[in-house]
Amino acid sequence: MIRPARGLGAKPMALEFLNPRMATLRVDAITLDADGVLHRGRTVLPGALDLLHGLNERAIPWQIVTNNSRQTAERAAEHYRSIGLPVRGDQVVTAADATAAYIVGVHAGARRPRVYPLGDADQRACLIAGGCQVTDDEDRAEYVAVGINRHLTYQRLFHACNAIRRGARFVVANLDATVPTETGAIPGAGALAAAIKVATGKDWYAIGKPAPEMMLQALRRMARAPAAALHVGDRLDSDVPAALRAGMATALVTTGEHGREEGLAASGDARPDIIAADLPTVNAWLFRP
Repeated sequence: MIRPARGLGAKPMALEFLNPRMATLRVDAITLDADGVLHRGRTVLPGALDLLHGLNERAIPWQIVTNNSRQTAERAAEHYRSIGLPVRGDQVVTAADATAAYIVGVHAGARRPRVYPLGDADQRACLIAGGCQVTDDEDRAEYVAVGINRHLTYQRLFHACNAIRRGARFVVANLDATVPTETGAIPGAGALAAAIKVATGKDWYAIGKPAPEMMLQALRRMARAPAAALHVGDRLDSDVPAALRAGMATALVTTGEHGREEGLAASGDARPDIIAADLPTVNAWLFRP
């Protein structure tokens, strides 16, 4: 019998309910992190295929939500398919696409919103595909969209700050301070956003996790309320708070960034409802009779 965890001294179990209501919750929608949950690098993790097939067989809608600020959903889905995960583009929400969707959604008027992109060429393409009008004129910009850019110039940063001081809305794809690469960690979109905030005194609207915006977009796409929706992730600093802020239940799987002891010690909006050793454990609970 599975019992709620009693704290750090509790005997490790495959599945632990930190929120007792989860024992009887019937989930009607799922959002998923990918790296550390469904796969690690190019290796599909145990239980991932069973999870996706099981959700499809039961007609439970699901979405992958990723902080990637450069890829469209279709490009991300192509990557997942290349490693063996059966994922369609309409089953992915990326921070890049979600940024464009947010800007288009809040913009007043029939004309496409004019956006000054601080990300790279991929971010620019995502904004255009999402219905935005990209401009390099700081005086015409109504929004500044911040994403990762390995070739950012000081001049472009200067123009972005000017646009924000003149009233352009400040939107950041995600708050990742760094991004891992083969040669070491590089500054992420969050680092660029922090520099702009200091320079302008203006605050941002964040799209990616730990902000709830991507979760809310995924729920709207699935036409589901958050009360019976579950997010499965591996990070206490992004996955769990994003889902909780959107009103969703959360499951931490310990196959990625954070482990059981960290999950048990977490508090506030970093505390998950469930801690699971792996996806097969999640599947056994999720697909119970």
